[in-house]
Amino acid sequence: MNKTMKCLAAAAMGVSLLTVLSSKANSVTVQELGVGPDEVVNITSSALGTGTFNVLAGINQLVVNGVATEGFCIDPFHWSLTGPQSYTTEALSLGPKNPGGPMGTGKATEIEQLWAEYFSPSMSPQNAAGLQVAIWEVVGSTTPADPNYFKVNGSDYGASLMLTWVNNNPGAPTANLLAVTGPGQDYVIPVPDGGTTLMLLGEALCGLFIIRRKLCLS
Repeated sequence: MNKTMKCLAAAAMGVSLLTVLSSKANSVTVQELGVGPDEVVNITSSALGTGTFNVLAGINQLVVNGVATEGFCIDPFHWSLTGPQSYTTEALSLGPKNPGGPMGTGKATEIEQLWAEYFSPSMSPQNAAGLQVAIWEVVGSTTPADPNYFKVNGSDYGASLMLTWVNNNPGAPTANLLAVTGPGQDYVIPVPDGGTTLMLLGEALCGLFIIRRKLCLS
């Protein structure tokens, strides 16, 4: 193996290590404070029961281990719960819980691309609702007989345009996201930038530097 190939292999090892660290399952306490900005959306969800339901679609305002965090629901098959709840963070591809998941890497990538392209903390209620609906439609099924069947009745607030964009841009940039799964709704949130994450990132980069130095200089 030549020097270039050795350096590329070392870099790949480092990227894989960072991916594992960022997607490691951890127990967290989660509380949903509300949804906003948002719009009211009428949906049909086979797991919620017969008929249609008016729900809030937008940015979920969460507190994760005491830290205010913005996320979206990836689970239109369960109702949210009040008060602090025990949850687990894991790779987005492993969420949500049944009947919607695990969604797999393909759908997880689409959600990461949608987030990177459209999410903004200052986004309008209409755009927030559209992004939420688009995420639900990525996770849900369009087949009424499926247990994870999901449908929006009426306006989707631009979700269809967002999904067309992601389908036409398979190589678009992705956001670094985690699934948060637990007893109520499941959520998608950004990978936290807290001290523990930074410490692990630093350790990974130091390891990568050592590996590259040994391989590239040999």
